[in-house]
Amino acid sequence: LDAIAGKKATYEQVMNEFYKPFQAALEKVHSNKHSIKQDLIEDSGEVCEKCGRPMVIRWGRNGRFLACSGFPECKNTRPLDQEKNEPEATDEKCELCGAPMVIKTGRYGKFLACSNYPKCKNTKPLSTGIHCPKEGCDGFIVERRTKRGRIFYGCSNYPKCDFVSWDKPVNQACPECGNNYMVEKYSKKKGKFLRCPVCKFELVEEVESTA
Repeated sequence: LDAIAGKKATYEQVMNEFYKPFQAALEKVHSNKHSIKQDLIEDSGEVCEKCGRPMVIRWGRNGRFLACSGFPECKNTRPLDQEKNEPEATDEKCELCGAPMVIKTGRYGKFLACSNYPKCKNTKPLSTGIHCPKEGCDGFIVERRTKRGRIFYGCSNYPKCDFVSWDKPVNQACPECGNNYMVEKYSKKKGKFLRCPVCKFELVEEVESTA
């Protein structure tokens, strides 16, 4: 604007210098809009009650909401339950002060925390109730989240035990190779099924979630 006022540049020159890079940036965003939308999708840890596929968190004009990952085959959606931020009661007692432990939700998912906070700051990962399948380990499998919100499963004894899996382990031995656990999988064709992470044997039948 100072250049125009000082007659060092015309209005058309200034607008061209601004608009051409701006237009190129818009075209780049438009061409990458699918990948940008995918980056905004978060795992929710919930299952669609209509088809059994995982539910994901998407963004809409009114904010975030839950949607079935099977879209467009399944169009199930529902609002995010804001009450999930409220602590959930458990029967577990805090080993430090004896107060009840509650389930809270943080940026990396659910975890156990002492209800006597802030007097007691004891916290620990939320166990799935499944024993760690790594030989010699006495830990339990816990649900964790990456910084981008993707769910994975690790051992409660980390870093002493480095067991980790993207798929949820199940306390069922593989009937093919005898491996002491299998993992939950999902595909559009098969629905939910179990797979051995060692020999890749698949047990294709109706699988009840261990969540």
